[in-house]
Amino acid sequence: MYIERKTIRNGNPLIKEWISVDEWIHDPYFEISEVRNRYWTYRNYLLFAILANVRNHYNIQPISQPKGLPEDVSHEVKKQSDEENGDAHTRSWLTLKELLEYDWQQKFEDNNNEIVPLEAMVIPFVNEFIPRLSEIDVSENVRMVFWFDN
Repeated sequence: MYIERKTIRNGNPLIKEWISVDEWIHDPYFEISEVRNRYWTYRNYLLFAILANVRNHYNIQPISQPKGLPEDVSHEVKKQSDEENGDAHTRSWLTLKELLEYDWQQKFEDNNNEIVPLEAMVIPFVNEFIPRLSEIDVSENVRMVFWFDN
């Protein structure tokens, strides 16, 4: 998962572009780039279902069906996607606005057959990750670009 922010290019408010806000390490010797500190690193299959209908054995209404890689994706994220091409699938993206508008209180039957809000099953994502994204910029100007590994 990579985080991008929409910004004005070259001081011209009519030209906007998405830039990566992740902290990248560039190693010219090995010609590689990688993210030093990720905004999100946890593997949660229920979250996969919520974000992009991946492994949705729970019959949950996802935020969105997979959208593919954005056409205007940042250079770093595009390069990372290309490098992981054989090991990655189901590329997609969501804006912070979409994350904030999602009904995290919708009910879900957990493995113990208890009815709980979805939020209870992905607490760190809702209570830590989303607020952290909210600190970057307004909700329309922040997005996460992601895919899943094989």
